[in-house]
Amino acid sequence: MEHGNEDSEGLVRRRPVDSAPVGMTELPALEQVLREIVAEGGADAPRRICEACMAALPLDRAALALMTAPDQQERLWASDEVARKLDDLQFSLGEGPCVEAFVDRRPVLVADLTEHAHSRWPVFAAAALRTPVRALFVLPVHAGAITVGVLDRYRDSPGMLEPDELTGALRAADAAMWTLLGLLDGVAGDGGVDGVSRSGGKDGHPESELHRLEVYQATGMIVEQMQVSPKVALSALRAHAFARGQTILEVAHEVVGRRLRFDEEKP
Repeated sequence: MEHGNEDSEGLVRRRPVDSAPVGMTELPALEQVLREIVAEGGADAPRRICEACMAALPLDRAALALMTAPDQQERLWASDEVARKLDDLQFSLGEGPCVEAFVDRRPVLVADLTEHAHSRWPVFAAAALRTPVRALFVLPVHAGAITVGVLDRYRDSPGMLEPDELTGALRAADAAMWTLLGLLDGVAGDGGVDGVSRSGGKDGHPESELHRLEVYQATGMIVEQMQVSPKVALSALRAHAFARGQTILEVAHEVVGRRLRFDEEKP
């Protein structure tokens, strides 16, 4: 499922790593791009999210991987050979920031790979220091208690992300969560939504089956309100949840309870 490293114009415009911190003008622009990606979905969404990060934040490389276990992953996109090598190295060794972020379900932020990484991941750090990368920022991609992957960002010069830059990175991880769920379920395959198949709820829990039905019901109501296809309606539901910082189940509950309508939403 991994895709190439160029956009439709054959060029990725990256924000210089030595530029001023991301300000109030860049963050809304990144947020808008991420909303569009979530709403549109599709197989190229992982590439678009990574490229949006590199364009708006002081980063040199990025990658996004789908994970089901520390030793089970599928890279969806990587910006270049260095990012691919670092991802492959971690999953081969079973150690590194990606594995740690997935297992601990928390961000792993390393401002200077030369200072502390040797004690945490001695084999990985030694190999990583043979690449140009000197700082890395890895965020788990998770929905509630379920982690579905990791979003990796790499920089060739040391230094921590500024608070606003980290906020942008976290929003990108949120967007990655929604797009990965879309790739996992799609209104395709067995027709499940958000990781729950038509054959049953997550891990067989009855409450998940009820949640799935509520999402289906909300999607059907949005189809009528917007006069669009079920796929577009589900994308609108996801995009609205992402924009408001809610789960898709919370938004579906509002739709079914007739507290939220999508009549004026545009596909």
